[in-house]
Amino acid sequence: MKTTQAGFSMPEVLVASFILIWVILSSLQLTSSSILGMGQSKRRGLVDAAIASRIEKLRSDAFSFLCTQGCTDNELTKALEFNLITLKPLCSSNTLGQGLLNALPTEDKPSSFTVNTVPPVLVQATYTSDGNKLHVSYSATDMALTVNTTLVPHAQGWCP
Repeated sequence: MKTTQAGFSMPEVLVASFILIWVILSSLQLTSSSILGMGQSKRRGLVDAAIASRIEKLRSDAFSFLCTQGCTDNELTKALEFNLITLKPLCSSNTLGQGLLNALPTEDKPSSFTVNTVPPVLVQATYTSDGNKLHVSYSATDMALTVNTTLVPHAQGWCP
């Protein structure tokens, strides 16, 4: 009588081992790409937040440009007043955008700034006046991110 051995043949073991290794490697690759994606998402979020913060500061500057009363938090009950002597020539020559650009403090209009991420991200900034508007563009080239905004000084509503 011939006895048969229970178990798997060598080809079956090799195929099963190959399939198991393939599944494990695929899982590791998926996990790795997920972790990288989350890191890139966090990095992009930090850059977006830094750019948004700069834009909000510029919007605040545009609101208070040539404002002499009623533009600060402690003057909310006062009527808005603007420096009409300076405002009138800017309005008549349609150059409020350039006037705003010239009036911005240097720290509010850097040509570039670095966001502290890992690795750090350099953001380039451009400011272009166009009539009564100021176009601002922020670009982080290493992550293919560009944010554009256009500001109009609040004082334009008081042009004589």
